[in-house]
Amino acid sequence: MPDEFDFKNYKTMEEFGKSVEGTKYLHDLYLRAVNNPIRRKILNIVNDLKQVSKNTLLQMLIERKILEDEHMFNYNMDFLIKAFCINSVKDETNEQIFYEITQSGKVIEYLE
Repeated sequence: MPDEFDFKNYKTMEEFGKSVEGTKYLHDLYLRAVNNPIRRKILNIVNDLKQVSKNTLLQMLIERKILEDEHMFNYNMDFLIKAFCINSVKDETNEQIFYEITQSGKVIEYLE
């Protein structure tokens, strides 16, 4: 069975869908993303706000005691981005990063 390193360069769902192993890997990644309690809270916040800056989201998560630091934030956001639940958008004018929910991430509206 392939591991995550076999798929590290894949950038789209279509690339994962070219093989059964890729599809299984993406499905597993997606389930781990949306079933994690911390990532569910992140998805709910981003879904409610539609678009939120990295700094604002990090501050909200720390204030609500969902996360303790930026390292935990980066780990969970990277996971959600890799699972195609959240998009990262960089504003070229001020170099700020924003996050927005994807169609896959909107599954959060049907959970709980």
